[in-house]
Amino acid sequence: GIAALVVGLLLAGLGGWVVAGQALRPITLHGRRFSADAAHELRTPITVLHMELESAMANAAPGSETQRLCSRLIEALARIRSVIDKLLLLSQADAGRLPLQPMAFALSEALLEAADDARILAPGIEVETAVAQGVVVEADPHLLPQLLQNLLGNAVRHNRPGGQVRVGLERQEDHVQLTVSNTGPGIPAAELPRLFARFHRIDASRSRTGGGAGLGLSLAREIAHAHGGTLTLVASDASWTTFRLRLPFRGARGRPWARRGNDAR
Repeated sequence: GIAALVVGLLLAGLGGWVVAGQALRPITLHGRRFSADAAHELRTPITVLHMELESAMANAAPGSETQRLCSRLIEALARIRSVIDKLLLLSQADAGRLPLQPMAFALSEALLEAADDARILAPGIEVETAVAQGVVVEADPHLLPQLLQNLLGNAVRHNRPGGQVRVGLERQEDHVQLTVSNTGPGIPAAELPRLFARFHRIDASRSRTGGGAGLGLSLAREIAHAHGGTLTLVASDASWTTFRLRLPFRGARGRPWARRGNDAR
């Protein structure tokens, strides 16, 4: 019944926090293995719970409290699953085994799509783009979009009502440079040393919609490093906060991946 599903969800959540607590400890080979194994073990019960909740919601009376409860629990499971997936990737990054399947990746198009998603997420925020056309890099088509979504998502969440987001992409001699800027209160100086630390959440008062688990920026930087690039905070003050991503222009095998005929310079 619903009560059993609630208990199962609480146990899954507790397991997630156990994994999180282990991940906070000093990194060792044993610790990495524990985090990865525990995260894998949590995936199966969470999938089962998700299926059971969907079945219960489908069988419940439309608009009933049971249906609303199932919907809230499914959303909670999605958040737990997201944390587990991030922990798995971070464990792989710690071990130097972040799974990359590099291929020609249309960065310009992916960035414009991420900007469109940001507009949908926060229709009250003005999103401006200055994106060079036709820029293609060699990248993993599953991991790099996560990095882009993280940067755009942060720019929307940590903004002021009616604020702005500016997204830029340009080609330089041996790399491409992507910038994401947003208006807002800025990041306090005391937060800067731990900005990319795992599970570190900046003061929730900066966020329009609440924070996540504090893993997004850490994972984004690991994804950038795995692609031979860098992710840095350029500046943050009372007016604007700007992050910069730099990625190699040429692929790992030395191939130029730009469609030169369509580039906006």
